[in-house]
This record gives sequence, C-alpha cells and structure tokens, in this order.
Amino acid sequence: MTAKLLLMSDIHITEPGTQIIGLDPSARFRRCLDHAAQHHADAAHLFLMGDLTHHGGAAQYEALKQCLADQPFPVTLMLGNHDRRKAFAEVFPELAAGFRQGRHRFGDTDVLYLDTLDEQARDRHSGHLCIERLGWLKTELEAGKGPLIILSHHHMLRSGFDGMDAIHLRNGTEVADLIAASGRCQMVINGHIHRIIVSSYRGVTHAMIKSPCHQMPMVLGAGASSLSVAEPGGYGVLLLDPISPLLHHVDVDLPECPVAFDAES
Repeated sequence: MTAKLLLMSDIHITEPGTQIIGLDPSARFRRCLDHAAQHHADAAHLFLMGDLTHHGGAAQYEALKQCLADQPFPVTLMLGNHDRRKAFAEVFPELAAGFRQGRHRFGDTDVLYLDTLDEQARDRHSGHLCIERLGWLKTELEAGKGPLIILSHHHMLRSGFDGMDAIHLRNGTEVADLIAASGRCQMVINGHIHRIIVSSYRGVTHAMIKSPCHQMPMVLGAGASSLSVAEPGGYGVLLLDPISPLLHHVDVDLPECPVAFDAES
C-alpha cells in the first residue's frame, strides 16, 4: 500500500490574541489539522516543516504544543528561520539534542528532513547547511540505494520572488548538486515561500507548498520577502511510491462547492 504523508510548513504560531495580517495562526493551523484528520485519517505521519512560530518565543512554542495535543498523527517538528533553538528546547526538551535533522522510512522510501536554520545569518532569515550538516546529508545519501524524499524549510533554487530568493538556502546549489549526484532523490519539498511552486534541477523535482496561515502574493520579481496575502491556508499530501511519488495540495476554507456529476461530459 502507498504510504500517505501530511506536510505543513510555515505555521507561524503567535501568542494567543496576536494576529498576522488579520489572521489567527493557531486557528488556521487547527483548521488544517482538523481537515487532515477528517479527510486523510489514514496518513502515516505529519511533518511540520519549519517556521513553527512567528518570533521563536517560548510562549509561542507552548501555544504550538497545545495545538498539537489532540491531533492523531505521529509528528516530526522541523525548524525554520523564524524559529529559535533555545526557546524550542525549553518547550520540547526531548527534541533538543543536536540539529533537527533525521530520517524516517516508509515502506521502500526514506524521507530525510533537514535543519536549515542559521541563527547567525546576517540577514536573519536565509538558511545554511554547515559542514557538519552537509556531512550528515552525504552519509545518509550514501547509506542506501532505494528512493528517497528530502524535506527542507528553505528553498535551494530560484523561485522568481526576488525578496525570497535573497533569503534562500545560501549554499543551496551545492546541496542540490549533492542530492542530484546521489541518483536516489525523487523529490525535494520545502516551505519558506508560502506559495506552490514546482521546478526541476538535474533531474530532481523541487516543489514548494503553501502555509496554513498567510501566503506570498503572486507578484514575481522585485518585492520584499515579508509581503503577505490572506488567501486560504493549506497543506501538502504526499503519496509515496518507489517509481512515481505524488504531491497534492489541499486548500482549506474555500467557499463551499457541492460536488456535481456532469452528465454531458
């Protein structure tokens, strides 16, 4: 049977009562969790792909912990540029040892998740894989021969949004080359941009998913990385397959539209 995974990125949890462009991140996140539990209860795992909080404060991680208390899926928490290791460790001490990177196996497929957070970045929001993390990734890529999926918070390749591309994974091309050279990776999936984007590099698909909260407006070229629009939130549904995995995206809180059968089609 094909394993189904849930992917949510850029949750941006704030303290209770604090909004982002008029939106309540916790409420939007809970609606995505409820939607997934209702429509994809057979999912094997939920990956939260970084930017768990908006400012990396302990109170925000506590709010995240409360959101996760009643949801039914095994969860992996990743870190993004809005996260802070110290506060994360205070609230999730059992997850605080070393970098937030690792591997899960689902059937024949390995899923590697990366820790791209660089708290020393001059611009505050770009990512980087240090020598230690690059070494770990290389070891994991060489550890098997089967198919794998790689999850990253930061994007490695050009997105077309200049402001976001200024805060991408700074050694993204090096990392993408390493991944492609392994011959194992079916797909790299990231968040960070709050937009659905698909590209390809050296035969590997690179896909980006939206946020459960706010989105990047569709304004290509020059523009700040902090531009936001209150489009519906959403999440990814990844169907693993040794030959051809599938990534779907679910928009939550769209206007109610009844499903109809068109007899003329």
